[in-house]
Amino acid sequence: MKILHTADWHLGKLLEGRSRLEEQKIVMEQLVAMAEEGQADMVCVAGDIFDNGHPSAGAEALLYQTLKDLSNGGERLVVLIAGNHDQPSRLEAVIPLVREHGILIYGTPRSKIESGQYGKFQIESLDEGVFSFEKGGEQAVVACVPYASERTLNEVLYRDQEEDQERAVTYAQKMQELFAKRARWFAKDTINILMAHVFTLGCIKDGSEQSLSLGNSYLLPMETFPEEADYVALGHVHRPQKAVGSQGRIRYSGSPLPYRLQETTVAKECLLVTLHPGQKPETEDLYFDNPKPIEKWVCGDYQAALEKCMENQDRPCYVYLHIHTDSFIREEQIKELKKYKEDILEVVPLFPSRDREEEKGNFLEKSFQELFTEYYAERKGVEPEAELLETLTEIIEKEREYETDLDKD
Repeated sequence: MKILHTADWHLGKLLEGRSRLEEQKIVMEQLVAMAEEGQADMVCVAGDIFDNGHPSAGAEALLYQTLKDLSNGGERLVVLIAGNHDQPSRLEAVIPLVREHGILIYGTPRSKIESGQYGKFQIESLDEGVFSFEKGGEQAVVACVPYASERTLNEVLYRDQEEDQERAVTYAQKMQELFAKRARWFAKDTINILMAHVFTLGCIKDGSEQSLSLGNSYLLPMETFPEEADYVALGHVHRPQKAVGSQGRIRYSGSPLPYRLQETTVAKECLLVTLHPGQKPETEDLYFDNPKPIEKWVCGDYQAALEKCMENQDRPCYVYLHIHTDSFIREEQIKELKKYKEDILEVVPLFPSRDREEEKGNFLEKSFQELFTEYYAERKGVEPEAELLETLTEIIEKEREYETDLDKD
């Protein structure tokens, strides 16, 4: 049996306020082609389908078209779990519509689907978050664990317990208990798959992932995961990687696109996994072709930056532009740069290092407006407009008048 493991689509995510739906559409088409060419029997999408709980109409339309194409008229099973960015009820709202296409959706750890026909597959619902199906003479059991906060875990694990009964203390212990409850359906003669949206101890994050943990409390060690699972398909981390100490049995597929500059150092991929009962998984890395890379350009001066923009004006890419300069970059210069390269996300001036006292002068002798102007210019590369300074001055004056009135009272 073959499964295609993917996660962290973040459909509708913006880059510095810019829509990336066109790029996401292209990589989703690549994903469908990978499923077809790899002859995947099932696609596992391990959470963070959308970038937020209120996705745009365009993001929703892209999801539904992608799911339809992946399912291939119900010939291929598609399984989704919610991540921390998703609104579970919003995902599950379309269950009645997608069932005939062979699409299964689990929004919460308490979600339980109905047994019956899903596309061309006969599905047996075994428990909350657990189902089984048969394909090519092999039986698979799939345990689905969407993102769960500590509060959700308490509701799932202990809703029927008395308050004075013993309970697991840490998040990792509670997740281990939940995984174990799901894994009791795994058998030696079945293909056992666990899907989850979690952080693991030792995982390498690139920065886009929103960690909701305090310290290491949400990082799961290897012993948290059931040994009976033949393959664990994880989401939550955007860099593809094997979980530390898992020998490749537990893996993150990563996101299909880099969502910030820090994510551009590693190629993006999904995983085609071949599984048989009681055997080690065989994994093939399938790489996405990024239609519009995120790049950082460092130029020796403004003229070099302008020439680079002109040379690359027809090449699709987002640019963080850093320019070595002795003076601030003027607004008209930025407009000239963007005339040739409209996808410049930020222009950062790189000033020569100077003595701190000489550069900033006496801090105490400067007015608030002077300090603000220096700070704004340092961060933005241009001086603030006069209208902005006037508004700021009016606010400060009103605040001073208010304080004076309080003193009189």
